[in-house]
This record gives sequence, C-alpha cells and structure tokens, in this order.
Amino acid sequence: MAELTYRVLKMHFRSPLHLSKGKTDDYGESEEVLHADTLKSALFVCARQVLGAESVSDTDAFFKKFRISSAFPFVGNELFFPKPQARVQPFRDDEIIQERQAKKHKKLAFLGQSYFEDLINERKRHLRAADFTADGRFVSDHTDVRTLGETPVFATDVQQRVTIPANYEEDPLPYYVDRLYFSETAGLWFAFSSHDETVYADVRAALKCLGDNGVGTDRSVGNGQFEVSEATLTLAVPDQPTHQLLLSLWCPEQTELDADFLGQSAYGLVKRGGYIASPDRPEHLTYRKKSIYMFTEGSVFPHRPGKPLLGKVADLQPDTPEVTQHVWRDGLAFAIPITVSPPDA
Repeated sequence: MAELTYRVLKMHFRSPLHLSKGKTDDYGESEEVLHADTLKSALFVCARQVLGAESVSDTDAFFKKFRISSAFPFVGNELFFPKPQARVQPFRDDEIIQERQAKKHKKLAFLGQSYFEDLINERKRHLRAADFTADGRFVSDHTDVRTLGETPVFATDVQQRVTIPANYEEDPLPYYVDRLYFSETAGLWFAFSSHDETVYADVRAALKCLGDNGVGTDRSVGNGQFEVSEATLTLAVPDQPTHQLLLSLWCPEQTELDADFLGQSAYGLVKRGGYIASPDRPEHLTYRKKSIYMFTEGSVFPHRPGKPLLGKVADLQPDTPEVTQHVWRDGLAFAIPITVSPPDA
C-alpha cells in the first residue's frame, strides 16, 4: 500500500447550518455535505474581502491555485468519507442478517477512516452492527464516535419562516428551513491540496473570515458560523489501483470523457447553479447563475495511468447585460486511487 497525506481543515459550528440544494425557494431539506464548489466560491469571496481585490482578482486564478475536497462530517478525531457509488466489495454476513443487508447498505452514507481504507484497498471486512450510529447513517469503530452513544452526529430541525412581500400588498408566504445542529464534538472537514505555503495561508485566512460571516443559508441571522482547527490526514491507498474515487464534485473537460470510460464508471450527477453571491456587486444578488451538471462525490471512474481526473473552472455568468462580473464555479477534481473487486469476487 501507499500513503497520501493532506492538510485538513475542520469547521466546528457554533450555530445551526442549512446547505441549500439549489432549488428555488425550497429550503425544507438541507444537504449533509458542503460541496467543494460552494466552499471554494465562498472562500474566493472572503479572500477578496480579507486580502483585497487587488490581490485576488476577478479571474479564475484563485480557483486554480489549489484543490479541495468537499466537506464531510467528523466526530472528534474520526473523519468520515462518502460511500462509493459502486459496489466496491460484495455484501458480507456477520451480525447483520442477510435479508437486511441491502436496506442497511442503502441507508449508510458515511464511512469512518478505517472502514473506508479497508474498502478501497480490497481488505474484506464485516459491517459490525455495533459500529453503526443510532440513525444508521454512519459506521465507525473509533472511540470518539462510540462515545456519542445515542447522540446523533447531527440533528435536524425544521423551522417555519414567513416571507413578507416588499410591497406589502400580497399575503405573507410561509416556508420551511431544515437546519443541522452538530453534536459538541462534530462538524465538517475538508482536505486541502497545494504545495504553495502562501496559498494555504491565504485560504486559512479566508476560512476564518468565512467562519465569522457564516456559510449556507440565513447567514444574516447568524447561521452557519464556525471556528476553525487544523489536522493532517494520512490515507492508505492501493499501490496498483483499478479505479479512482471522487471526494469532490467534478466538471470534466470534454476531452476527459468518452463512451468507454463512462461505461466502466459508476457515478451520480448533480445540477449546480443558484444565486450570485457578490459583496462587490449587491445589485447582482437577485440574479441566478447559469446551471451546469457535475459528477458527485463518491463517483467511481477507471484508473488511467498518467491521466488523472482534472476538471475545469466554469464561468456561469448569466446572459444578461446587467451582470458584468465573472461567476466562477470550481469543477477541479479531488480524487484518490482505489481498487474495485470484480463482480464475481
């Protein structure tokens, strides 16, 4: 086996969090992952605030200086990873009876590091019932997770809100916001990749600013605020991988795709868009970006020696003369090598 080492930045939330799915006026269900493109766009905005527009220009240069994974849950020193889209290993019998295997696997969303490393390195392992959290969404053998007991990694609460029309001539419209409340030792983490120490310092400063401003929906009322801590991830990966797994969204260049490549892949697609966020141009906040489809975290693609997953930074500037700024969306891949068992293994 080989090892990959990354810097890790952790977000310890001190207020509830809502991560929008990008659907207009639909806040009834929050995402559980802070996607890399959303996070990097938020860091770009904060970097311009902290470092100045002269240092962080309105080009895609900031986005291309580093890569980040999406932000996944953590508990204490345990980092959770997304369940792969592909069946990396066959079901195994142990404490979970056979007829409940499919249901248990379907509900499972996040794997602790030791489970994840065993999975991607073809080390066959039983799923132990005692290692599942009470909600069945997480599996881990780490003591920091076991000490939670019946306490969830995060709890959700749906709050009713009311929209009052600006002209006061229409009736107020109720809507609902689903908010995440992380347990005391839990939050979100993401991996950072760049060899430039200056870039890391700039991102670290931007992340601190983002923690003060808040991330997600309802930042104006204090939601999504967090403290930052740093850690290191050392991940065991196969020496001779057969596939690669996304820990971020990915917007590939057309030259990176072909029918044979996709035919050997297992992936999800998500539509990315939403409203423009621009402290420089508040008049643009009511405009929606163009939309683009990206491959999701956990997607599995064939390993091609010498051809890593790259991706691009897309400009989603809307086709309207009122919006003159670029609207960058990060689609650079953050992928790791894995090994997938053949179907009859």
